[in-house]
This record gives sequence, C-alpha cells and structure tokens, in this order.
Amino acid sequence: MHNDVVAKPEHEWDDKEGVHYHYPAKYQSKIKTGEPFVYYRGVHRVGGKRGAAEYVGAGRVGHIWPDPNADRKSRRAFYCAIEDYQRFAVPVPAKANGVTLEQIAADRQNLWRDGVRALDQITYDQIMQRGIGTGLSPAPAPQLSEVSIVESDALIVPAAMIEAGTGKSGAGNYRKSKRAREIGDWAEKVAIRYIRERVAGCTDCVHRAAIDETPGWDIDYIDVDGVLQRVEVKGTIAAAFTGIDLTANEINAAVTHGSNYWLYLVAGCLTASPKVQAIQDPAGKLHAGEWSATPAVFSLKFAPSLTSLKLPPHEDELASNAVTDRD
Repeated sequence: MHNDVVAKPEHEWDDKEGVHYHYPAKYQSKIKTGEPFVYYRGVHRVGGKRGAAEYVGAGRVGHIWPDPNADRKSRRAFYCAIEDYQRFAVPVPAKANGVTLEQIAADRQNLWRDGVRALDQITYDQIMQRGIGTGLSPAPAPQLSEVSIVESDALIVPAAMIEAGTGKSGAGNYRKSKRAREIGDWAEKVAIRYIRERVAGCTDCVHRAAIDETPGWDIDYIDVDGVLQRVEVKGTIAAAFTGIDLTANEINAAVTHGSNYWLYLVAGCLTASPKVQAIQDPAGKLHAGEWSATPAVFSLKFAPSLTSLKLPPHEDELASNAVTDRD
C-alpha cells in the first residue's frame, strides 16, 4: 500500500517510494527478500480530494531489518529495502470495466485496507503487463510546462538508515536502468527551470550537457554577484537518494570550484511533481567527512602506464614466493 495521504496517525509509516518500506510485524510472513511486489494506491489524495484506486509502480523486496526505534513489545516493526524499482509511466486502474483486477471475496473486503496483501501470479502479470508492457514504449514524461516543482531539503536517506538496511550507500552502482538516460535528461531540464524561476538574479544559464560539453557539470549560470556557479544534476524516479555516482571529472570539478559548485538532486523524476534539493559545495562535505566516496569503476587501458593502479600480487607471484620460501 502506497498512499498519497494517511487518514489516521496510527497508520503513519516511514515509507519512501522506491527506497524502503516500513511495516508492522503482522506482515512478516508476506514480505520476503527477493519477492516481487507492486505498489497499490488507494482513493485518498492530497487536499481532501479522492481519486481512482490504482497501481503505480513495481519492484522487488531487498534486505529486511528490524526498526531500531520500534517498541519491541507493543509495536514491533521492520523495514525492507526496495530494489529494481520501476514507476509505471501511467498508473494501472484497480478496476477494468467495473471489475477489480484483484479478486477479493465479498466476505473479505476488509483486505482492501491492509497495507500488504498477496497477489496471485495471474493478477500480478496483468498489472505488470498494463503498467510496463512487453516490447511497448512507455508513455512520455510530463512536459515541463505541466510540472509543479517542489523544493525540498530531505531527499537524502539518513546514513543510519542506509547502514541498518542495505549495508551500502547505493553509490558506485554503475549498472544503469533502461531509462537512465531519459531520467537524467529530464532531471536536467527540471533543474534548469528551477534555476531560472527560483534563483534570484541569475543570468546566462547554459545547459552544457545539451551541447555535448563535459566540463564536470551539467549547467552553469551567473549569479546575482556576477560569479559563475556550476551545477551537477542527478535524478531518480524514487522518492529519495541513498547515494549517487560521480565521475572523476565531476569530483575534480567539485574540488576545484568549492562553494561555486552545486549538486542538484531531483527525485520523483518523470512525474508531475518532482522534488529538487540544491546542495552547495559537495566537495566540502567530503573533506569534512560528512560524506564518503568509493571508487566503483576503473578505466582499463590495453597498454602500460606509469600511473597505473597498484594491484595486489597476482597468483603467479604468490606461487613463486611460496616456492622461494620453501627453498
């Protein structure tokens, strides 16, 4: 269950779409690592409005861990990480021709209120077929003119949550989704609109990535004081970030330009309400130890180099050393 609003305070849980799911102990038997799932959204909407019940995305259950803040006796709870998340370009209605996709018996209608319920394979396949399709192009992302950008300061999952959950930050995961380029391009366009509309006094905003320039940032502009500001943009379809990938070029640019270098995080990409968090001087956070960076990909050259990475001894060297030791 993934609702826009929560009707009762006791039903408030720390869910982050596409990142992690928070749930009471009663659903332990239904949530298992490796299992696929779909998000179901009920009828309640922001501002007291109502809409059609629908399915809005899908993924797979990742690592599961106990909620460290839950009362072990009265309210045991858990988190599960969400992997392989795909938001449906167009939500799938819970009803087709007046008939619900999920066949729930008349005497068990209260199951619609459950936060987690089991799907049979046929129903799951129907939802996935309509949400993602097979060999079909996804629906286009909203036009920038249709988008309402939300400013945020909470798009980073807390470090303690990351450590308790997956044991890794998510940064350095260089395996990209099939829509990574589309998501990245769209996030940059959102960032440009955000800068032009909300950064007071800015001029000469240039989308470097769009003209195939790679100086170590995607966008730059002149601020109200006449200083060039540089912006690197990262986007995700999820509700928050556990980490990002930066190239060596981007890291070097961030270090070189310090407080004149910005990281713009854009969450909820390809939707009508993306969120933007602008972070100044990411290199400063690395230097202060607030963040950390781990090498994820190495560029392998088919020729020797004086600056090549120092590797551990090869197995042939180990074997040779072993013979020498015996002698």
